This record gives sequence, structure tokens and C-alpha cells, in this order.
Amino acid sequence: MLVKVAINGEKHEAEVEPRLLLVHLIRETLRLTGTHIGCDTT
Repeated sequence: MLVKVAINGEKHEAEVEPRLLLVHLIRETLRLTGTHIGCDTT
């Protein structure tokens, strides 16, 4: 699935699996580590 997001004024596109959480896209795929994972997001 193609996902398009705008974060901090920058546009990003990524091909991801539909089950991927947004927080994992931001932290792992886009390498934007300022976003923190809360409870029960496994």
C-alpha cells in the first residue's frame, strides 16, 4: 500500500504493509525518532 504523508512541512511517500502502525512508519521507515510509542501499540 502506498502511503503519502506530510510531516514537519516535508512530503514523504512509502510502500508499506496495511498492518503497519503510523508510529512505526514515522520512526522506522522515515527515521523520525521524535515520535514516541505509547502503551499497547504492539
